Amino acid sequence: MSKSEIKLGVVLGLLIVLAAMSRLVDHPWNFTPMTAILLISAAYISNNWMKIAVPFAIILFSDIVLEMTTGWGFHDGTTSVYFGYFIIFIIGFFLLKKVSVLKIAGASILGSLTFFLITNFAFLYTPSVVPNPLQGTYPHNMIGILASYEAGLPFFKNMLFGDLTFSAILFAAYYLVQNFGLKMTKAKA
Repeated sequence: MSKSEIKLGVVLGLLIVLAAMSRLVDHPWNFTPMTAILLISAAYISNNWMKIAVPFAIILFSDIVLEMTTGWGFHDGTTSVYFGYFIIFIIGFFLLKKVSVLKIAGASILGSLTFFLITNFAFLYTPSVVPNPLQGTYPHNMIGILASYEAGLPFFKNMLFGDLTFSAILFAAYYLVQNFGLKMTKAKA
């Protein structure tokens, strides 16, 4: 591995960690860098195991910190949230083999939409010791599903705006460092 590849890897790691840290400060609900972290990892980390391990380790770590500091890191819907994150990663893995602005925007939008559909459907069902179809936040029928999606629209709006914003920032920063930052340091040396 060349020095420039190592430097680029360090920059990518720093961008991911900084983005994850932004999740730990006050922000509007669902306005987080998680989709951007998953997409940039899928696009640029070369080792397939690290490609998935890095973003999920960071998400898990930030959830642990959030749980310890606010009590909001883990909840009944955590499994569906992580499943939604996994699907976002898969979207990035397949759509961002060759990165472009259009593909980044498309992956961000598709990721937001998929996450919204998965998690709001899952919140219809609350866990219980004894399965009971009467339990849950919404009735277990089409009216309940539509009510769940309607209640989730403000969160979806925040997530979509956050995903597009953080993806633009992370991918642009990586692009600038990759194409201008490392070349400038080489020229000075």
